[in-house]
Amino acid sequence: MLKARKLVVELGGNTILHNIDFKIHESELIGILGPSGSGKSTLLMALNGFRPAKEGSVIIDGKDLYEHFESFKSDIGFVPQDDIVPSALKVERVLQYAAELRLGDLPPETRSARVAGVIRLLGLSDRKDVRVSSLSGGQRKRVSVGVELLSRPRMLFADEPTSGLDPALERSLTEAFKRLTEDGNSVIVTTHIMSSLSLYDRLAVVVGGRLAYFGPPDEIKDYFKVSDFTDIYTRLDEMAPDKWHTRLQGSPQAQYLA
Repeated sequence: MLKARKLVVELGGNTILHNIDFKIHESELIGILGPSGSGKSTLLMALNGFRPAKEGSVIIDGKDLYEHFESFKSDIGFVPQDDIVPSALKVERVLQYAAELRLGDLPPETRSARVAGVIRLLGLSDRKDVRVSSLSGGQRKRVSVGVELLSRPRMLFADEPTSGLDPALERSLTEAFKRLTEDGNSVIVTTHIMSSLSLYDRLAVVVGGRLAYFGPPDEIKDYFKVSDFTDIYTRLDEMAPDKWHTRLQGSPQAQYLA
């Protein structure tokens, strides 16, 4: 569905991403991990086309995303790290307002049905009449996700959506992302939280702007020779980023890249 090919991103004369290659299939939940400053958010923005890579390409269904970005815009949803939904409004009104702005060409009853469906999907039915300012962090993030889901994007990108949440809320939101993939959507998120990694279909580990791992979560502990997910970052410090990249190219996990 989506193929990243030799992505290179430069900023201020520095190379932030180095030759990133992998593919994402339909109906997959993808987690992009890595230490602070590793290039996670930069990679996310290159994949969704909002900040194209200097070199390389992102291919979706055989077409170059950068060359055909306008035709793909309706297929892409993006949830930034900071919530931007109006906090003074109630949850249902926020989604109704967003539907009016984004889906103005649809009949009012269709927009209302779309809003009701998103509220049910994200488990916000009992909070729909509550002001956003009174919601928990996880619930506010669900509202932000809901705004993007109104247009039914095929691909949803979220930047650190579980940051600052307690473990229960973090897992609950990750489970909500997993449910979205059951309808054929692909969900790609950046995260540094290790507690729910088993819910993902594929994990991409980025260090120093290079891909150190790409594959299923049930293979990652053996790959890094750790007994716990939380030890992965410690292992990353034991070898230079380019060495990890080279190791990945020669590993069994390289099959997931092509």
